[in-house]
Amino acid sequence: MGSKRSIALGIALAMGAWLLSGELVSNTLIASEAKKSPVEKTIPTVRGIESLAMQRQNVLAVRGQTRANRSVQVRAEVAGKIVSLPAVKGTQVKAGDLLCQIAVDTRQSELDEARAQLKSAQLEYDGVLDLKRRGLQSEINVAKASASLESARARAKQGELALLKTRMTAPFAGVIESQPVEIGDYLSPGQVCVTLMEIDPMLVIGQVSEKNIGQVALKDEVRVSLITGEQFTGTISFISRVPDASTRTYPIEVTVSEPADQMRAGMTADMLVPVGIELAHLISPASLVLNDEGNIGVRIVDDSDMVRFAEVKVISEEADGVWVKGLPVRIRLITVGQEEVFDGQVVSIDLTPLAALVRN
Repeated sequence: MGSKRSIALGIALAMGAWLLSGELVSNTLIASEAKKSPVEKTIPTVRGIESLAMQRQNVLAVRGQTRANRSVQVRAEVAGKIVSLPAVKGTQVKAGDLLCQIAVDTRQSELDEARAQLKSAQLEYDGVLDLKRRGLQSEINVAKASASLESARARAKQGELALLKTRMTAPFAGVIESQPVEIGDYLSPGQVCVTLMEIDPMLVIGQVSEKNIGQVALKDEVRVSLITGEQFTGTISFISRVPDASTRTYPIEVTVSEPADQMRAGMTADMLVPVGIELAHLISPASLVLNDEGNIGVRIVDDSDMVRFAEVKVISEEADGVWVKGLPVRIRLITVGQEEVFDGQVVSIDLTPLAALVRN
């Protein structure tokens, strides 16, 4: 029995020695191979650009409506029958153009008579003055002659104005918006002949919140887009100091000087109103990524060649890219490979422009 135990113990010791020797040899070989072929740690390469923030005019989107700069009803000042309507509804006129012609009737003859009386009064007054210089006329007679002369001048002036007022002319350039009378109609003083609307320049009226009204300035340039697609440029000509009672917003007016046939009153318009200057980067939309929290941003490479996620805010979109803010003034932006690297990873960034690679 003792001999069997001795044999089993010997076998166990022999197997242990064999296993131990194999592990030592294996470890030795691994260490030897490690010394012979060291594993080199590779650093991934990404493409990118060096972006510098630029000053950009920040704008506020304001919904507005077009309106005529001014609109007046041209009314008769003297009574009479309409004998001519040279400008019909819808036509454009210049300042001074004839709109309505009232019959002259007896006004010309009355003017001729008043002018003749004025000439007679002038001669009489001159004669009285001559007599006075020779001491043959009293001061009373001189005063009466002077009064007669002034009265004759007033009647002549009234006659001239009455004749002149038979011609109703345009006070400014514009378009005839309405014409409620026809040739042959009789106009009394105060009746409307035409409604004249000035359309060059035009106004665009909008409302700015009390939060932003302090950033709006007179004469700032504003881009205006009509609902029809036409685009114009105007300047801020009025900023109200009193808010709308119901909305607590402040009215502003933008004056647009454009060809008169391109804008109509009452059209919906979108305005981009300047509200200050800020620093922003213009980047490609393809450079934008989302982090694990769902925040939009970009991946940049810092001075230690480590990848960093930087959250950004998109200000606006243009044909050349998107404007974003929230970044340092100068950055190294990853443009290719940003989806394959992670925050804190060391990378090598290639800033060679793609145009240079194409030429090579």
